[in-house]
Amino acid sequence: MTENKHHQFIVTGIPTAGKSTFSHELVKKYLVQHICIDPIIEAFQDVFPQLGITHKAPNLEEHIDVCQKFKPFIFCMIDALKDDDFVIEGFRLPLEDLHDKYPHLQYFAFGYPNSTPQERLAKCREFDIINWTNEMGDEELLKEFEFLIEESRRLEALCKKINVPFFDTGKEYWGNIHIALSQAS
Repeated sequence: MTENKHHQFIVTGIPTAGKSTFSHELVKKYLVQHICIDPIIEAFQDVFPQLGITHKAPNLEEHIDVCQKFKPFIFCMIDALKDDDFVIEGFRLPLEDLHDKYPHLQYFAFGYPNSTPQERLAKCREFDIINWTNEMGDEELLKEFEFLIEESRRLEALCKKINVPFFDTGKEYWGNIHIALSQAS
């Protein structure tokens, strides 16, 4: 395998787990372009709703379906960026497929598999002052965090299987962000 001379990062994980925070730190450290897929998915959702690429996928089956529908776009984007430095960050990324096709990229995943929905709700209400979570009531968010914790566990197991670093930011947010930064090159 030839060594990649570029700083090219894929940052995935669970909402509110530190993906954006980590990505912003990578941008500062390596002066890479930051591509957040959230607004891209919102654009697909609004302009091409028939494609089914949406943020409205509240369970594992629907989440995986959205990731698979989004896969051709993200592959095409990475191919177009092959000579650029970048960080692509988002939740709806088909990690295993990306890793299989682009093993030379640097991957980082974030989640909170050892948290409870109640802990996530409390942290969210304390720290996420301007966020999508503010539009949701507590009961709705608790249900959302149940799914996100389940997905954190699935993602952590997948990362172990494909040898991608996974960081549990549920209890030690900044400490694990800094550990992840120390592994980026």
